[in-house]
Amino acid sequence: MCIFLPCFRCTGERVEEKVNLIVDGKILISGLTKNTARSGIYFASFNIFKELLKSDKVNVILYVEGKNYLLLKEFLTQEFPKNKIKIISDIEGNNCISLWYLYLSAMKKRAKVAKQSIRKFLCILALLILKPLVKIFSKPLDIKRYGNNLCFLSLCFAVPEIFKNCRNYTILYDITPLVFPDYFPSDKVGFWFASLMDSLNAKAGYFAISEATKKDFLKVAPVLNEKQITTTLLACDDSFLPVDKALVEKVRAKYKIPEGKKYVFSLCSLEPRKNLLRAVKTFVQFLKKNDIDDLVFVLGGGQWDTFIAKLDAEIKNQEDYKDKIVKIGYVDDEDLAALYSGAEWFVYTSQYEGFGMPPLEAMSCGCPVISSNSSSLPEVVGDAGIMVDYDSDEQHIAAYEKYYFSEDLRKENAAKGLERAKNFSWEKTGKIILDKISA
Repeated sequence: MCIFLPCFRCTGERVEEKVNLIVDGKILISGLTKNTARSGIYFASFNIFKELLKSDKVNVILYVEGKNYLLLKEFLTQEFPKNKIKIISDIEGNNCISLWYLYLSAMKKRAKVAKQSIRKFLCILALLILKPLVKIFSKPLDIKRYGNNLCFLSLCFAVPEIFKNCRNYTILYDITPLVFPDYFPSDKVGFWFASLMDSLNAKAGYFAISEATKKDFLKVAPVLNEKQITTTLLACDDSFLPVDKALVEKVRAKYKIPEGKKYVFSLCSLEPRKNLLRAVKTFVQFLKKNDIDDLVFVLGGGQWDTFIAKLDAEIKNQEDYKDKIVKIGYVDDEDLAALYSGAEWFVYTSQYEGFGMPPLEAMSCGCPVISSNSSSLPEVVGDAGIMVDYDSDEQHIAAYEKYYFSEDLRKENAAKGLERAKNFSWEKTGKIILDKISA
């Protein structure tokens, strides 16, 4: 008889062993810098990770390759100062050689970002000397120590080789590099995606961020079947709420949005698939057609140099209206809600999206939305905004006119958007993932 601890034999109740959930933390390192690396995928990964930490169904363990180990520890210190999160690496052992190797790898990465060529060279030289010693004094990670109830979750990238034989899941975002191959050369941005596609298999599990994304992957990866992929809609941060006029004015001044002018807002990376050339061109045509002088188009987001040249050329052809297009570049996270709240409406007529976070953020702030009716965007916007064909100039102009000349329509869609946004939450997203993993 068990005197001290009840067990299944005594009580008749099965005590379930918690899942040891190892999460790939590589994408989280993007949180250390305020630039375009903090993309939609980063924010989704960060919020999903936060939800996982709240659960009592799993033991969360972060995994990172050795060269990123110290960078990830720095990120965790900044974002979760009160949390003790276990972190493991593919290099085990606390010997000095391994730690120096990790430190120099981190410094090499920092030197590259800061364009400090001499420091980068010295780090590379030291790493070449240390690398064989690391192999001698360090041993590979032994995942058997985490028991049979082990699961690996990749927030973005292909599952590392060491975890391919255990139960594993990967979050799928979109197939943009396949839809626009010219903009994703395999030796640069598209390399991680090519590795992901190569890793897809019939045994693993997957989470797709929209029904559209699920259908896309089933179409391009015949090895997958529908039952493997669970649709897991995303959400936006709780900070996206309507804000007061005083804060809107303060943020307007910060980004030099012209005084005395109303503005239309668009937030995205300035790349071809976002359809900004058409959005800008038709905005100018709309201004001309209706002789409007009290409205400007504010573009926020990271910039692609080649695309900016095309955008500037497009605006240059409309010389009299060039001052009606305001490029404000990267927007700090804390300013976004104010920019959405102060806009007359938000434009996001992208050709292709895996989910479409910005329209949801805009709706959450009470900003009327114009979006395209392609890919996943109808799943996000529904009937709460004006939807257009991404390749129709006429529909863009008509949508601008509907909002500009009808305050009632703007108010109606703002209210619809606020209500629809309540259907999306990170709690729901996390629950779907955790229920699947712990089933």
